[in-house]
Amino acid sequence: MAVAQTVDTSAIESVERIRTGDPEDMLGRIKELGKQIRDAWSIASRATLPPAYGDVRSITVAGMGGSAIGGDLAAALLADELKLPMFIHRDYGLPAYVGRDSLVIVSSYSGNTEETLSSFEEARKRGAKVLALTTGGKLAELARASNYPVIVFSYKARPRATLGYSLGLVLGALSRLGFVRDLADDIEAALGDLARLDERVHEGAKTNDAKKLAAELFGRIPFAYGAGVMGVMARRVKGQWNENAKNWAAFDVMSELNHNAVVGFPHPPIAKEAVTVLFLRSDRDNPRHKVRFEVTRELLDRARIPHRTLQFAGRNMLSEVLQMVLFTDYVSFYVALLNGADPSPNDAIDYLKDRLAKGN
Repeated sequence: MAVAQTVDTSAIESVERIRTGDPEDMLGRIKELGKQIRDAWSIASRATLPPAYGDVRSITVAGMGGSAIGGDLAAALLADELKLPMFIHRDYGLPAYVGRDSLVIVSSYSGNTEETLSSFEEARKRGAKVLALTTGGKLAELARASNYPVIVFSYKARPRATLGYSLGLVLGALSRLGFVRDLADDIEAALGDLARLDERVHEGAKTNDAKKLAAELFGRIPFAYGAGVMGVMARRVKGQWNENAKNWAAFDVMSELNHNAVVGFPHPPIAKEAVTVLFLRSDRDNPRHKVRFEVTRELLDRARIPHRTLQFAGRNMLSEVLQMVLFTDYVSFYVALLNGADPSPNDAIDYLKDRLAKGN
């Protein structure tokens, strides 16, 4: 097994040190996940949506990064209930199937994401039914000019720290349009479970499993593995390590990873020192996935690759997802401070946007 390294955890031991390392208060945004969900559901419940928007043959959520992952989670959570296909589009333009009988939910926190604006324009040209979710920007302006409904929310944060809105607004819109049942009771139950978890992992908690895991993962590359809804969570975990912790990370999805990734466990030897696999599990996992996770754990042990299992009991799948989001967001935040990094800025993305704007 990998040799344990000595970790200086002073940066995450006291509330004072934590707040010093977090000048933009990313921690505050993480703690408000439940508040975001509740607010988003309320906003969507009051939104005026054309009845014709409920008469479509497909649903597409167009977005990038933190604005897209909410659509991913909604689609996975509702996969057994939705009677029509729901897709997430992370790119310019739109797939050829999108047309007049399609609902396109265009989600952009800033309203200025160029790929998403490209999707909006394509949806407009094809006569699709368009719903915009945003805080404003060009998307709100263009959508209103075309007389499309716009659901606007106001919340100052980095886009990745607004998952409660990107998920809650999509769930609320789908419920309002009659694609799924009223999810209000599910949300209330999930938020109750979420509040109890926060009591155990916030910055001042005395026995803090999130801080312990952050110290264990410091200096390592996490590979997140999940199935079903937790497969979407694996993507979220990867992104949060990248953006919050400024750290390499990767993800893979069960069962596909059993058809390729497991063969690569033995090499290179440095993997034992660099990689930790995080199993994102659920009691609601498919029974065959449960067996596959167990065998995958055995194969990792043979290759001497460290692994950890994360799992939360919840009254419904939404509860399990929100608890996994909260816990892993906290861990990625604590890893950021151990890395000596400010968890908020996205300097590399800002650099990319600047270069793209210059056309170079």
